[in-house]
Amino acid sequence: MRLVILKIPHLPDALCEKICAAAERLEYEIVGVVSLEKNPTTAQVKGYHVLPLIKIFDMERDAVVIACDDGNFFEAVVPQLVKLGIGSREHFKNYFWLLKQIMTAKYEDCADPVIQETLTYWQTHDIGIFNQHMNENCVADKVFFDDDCKLPYIFFRTIGGEFRKMYFPNEKEFSMRDGERFVVDILLEQRPNSPHLYTKGDHQVRAGDVLIDAGVCEGNFALRYVDICAKLYLFEPDDRWLEPLKCTFRNYRDKVEIIPRFVSDVTDGKNIALDDALPDLRGENVFLKMDVEGAEPKALRGAKKILTGNKVRASVCTYHNADDLIRVKNIFRQCGYQTSTSTGYMIFLPDPKIFETADFRKGVVYAAN
Repeated sequence: MRLVILKIPHLPDALCEKICAAAERLEYEIVGVVSLEKNPTTAQVKGYHVLPLIKIFDMERDAVVIACDDGNFFEAVVPQLVKLGIGSREHFKNYFWLLKQIMTAKYEDCADPVIQETLTYWQTHDIGIFNQHMNENCVADKVFFDDDCKLPYIFFRTIGGEFRKMYFPNEKEFSMRDGERFVVDILLEQRPNSPHLYTKGDHQVRAGDVLIDAGVCEGNFALRYVDICAKLYLFEPDDRWLEPLKCTFRNYRDKVEIIPRFVSDVTDGKNIALDDALPDLRGENVFLKMDVEGAEPKALRGAKKILTGNKVRASVCTYHNADDLIRVKNIFRQCGYQTSTSTGYMIFLPDPKIFETADFRKGVVYAAN
């Protein structure tokens, strides 16, 4: 296949270099690199001369790969390129199209039926984080504004069927529909067929549990179970979420504690080990939910007293890094736990190493002692 790589001026050269490397890995022919700039400021990328866009008409090509990892920008620029006569809509490919080609070649003989289902799905769809597992119709919650605390919120339904206000930072970008703001699919990742599902079957948050939520974000998991848990410890280091979380849980101050630190295996100014944060937690029924952007192995190493001193059910994310599944499982096994994994697979597109690993990943490890 003959490709032209279209370089976007405001994006780093490294992105264009990655795309060239992926094309070479597939043995595709790069017939040229062109730029949207009339006089390109970058002379070469990975040994290819960067030429003005007009030169694309001199290049025999099967597709044009746009060196851009922003889906919105891609969708905005393609119609302009079509108008210029460079090609049809189908002629243009996004950054992750090459990853799809790499993974299809890598896994086409794999015996796993779920992976084969994904490869079939990719024949008519773009690659995504969740792929065929999450293609149902979306649900939208209307956004309101609280004049007292000056924050936007939605009404969120708890496990008991009650509606509670869930707050967001003022700078959050919401979806718009007919001039009104909405939060779309707040529980998308917790649908029954999701590879990111935290609870399943008999692996549930139970009445009277102590809930440890590491990586709270807007707090939808904790808020869902706030009425049935005996105590909740919420760990969230992002300052943007602290005031919204305080407002969301302001009526539960007797049972909810918000800790604005990163969970880790050390305790210092920015980090805290769960064993240091909760030194008196012993002999309790605990549900541990952890989604901490790839720091899960460290966080579990800092929680071994909690894991060995309580009756724990845990749901820990393992999709951020290629080896997280192995590390997380082994930490639990060393503490005497039985483990299993969520159904399906994720492709963690934000991982900067995803083109090198080109791998399907399990989203969550379930563990219990």
